[in-house]
Amino acid sequence: MQLRYDMFRPDTDSTLPLVICIHGGGWISGDKESYRDVALGLVQAGFAAAIPQYRLAPLHPYPAAIEDVRTFVQFCRANASSWNVDEAKLASLGNSAGGYLAAMLGVGPAESRVNAVVDICGISDLRNPRETHFPISWSFIEQFLPQTYEGNEAIFEGASPVCLVNSDSPPFLVFHGEADDVVPVAQSQELVKSLRENGVKADYHPYPNEDHGFSFGSWPRMELAYTAWLKSQLQI
Repeated sequence: MQLRYDMFRPDTDSTLPLVICIHGGGWISGDKESYRDVALGLVQAGFAAAIPQYRLAPLHPYPAAIEDVRTFVQFCRANASSWNVDEAKLASLGNSAGGYLAAMLGVGPAESRVNAVVDICGISDLRNPRETHFPISWSFIEQFLPQTYEGNEAIFEGASPVCLVNSDSPPFLVFHGEADDVVPVAQSQELVKSLRENGVKADYHPYPNEDHGFSFGSWPRMELAYTAWLKSQLQI
């Protein structure tokens, strides 16, 4: 399968930080086009932005999507000079399943690890899925991880960002609606706790009364917050 990506950057010769924008869709749907406005907003703020395609479950279950975004990080670093981006200033940003994948880019191998992560209401812990997740998410998780949990606990642990955090993880900015009925807010709370316990900078922004999709007025506030945070972390 040939995977594609979209790249956007301001009209400048300067070397820029790059934000990798990852769409959601429960690992089973969605398209890079849905993140075009997010990428263009980052370009207006002075970043380069890239939106990679990744393989979707159930045809391509775990770990396909993770492999794809990690390979894309390596691809970005290999092409940093020709794109005129700073390979030491890569960030990931995504919501829902995209937030999960953005987080996985902060807790993975050094060669595919980004320098800052923005995780918007992503799942962080896939262990005990029938006990820790809402029924609405069970079908998504079962398509992404088709193995039964019992007897395959190590696979589910290895697929959980909260279990992979270590002191080398980059700074995280985490958003979550406290009325989210798709991904429990406890998922982000536990991730932030794990990051801080490992000495990693983790800024957490809970949004009272917001659900998984967020309201019309909340996204612009979130955009202002993550743009300012990325500028601070990536030093632009």
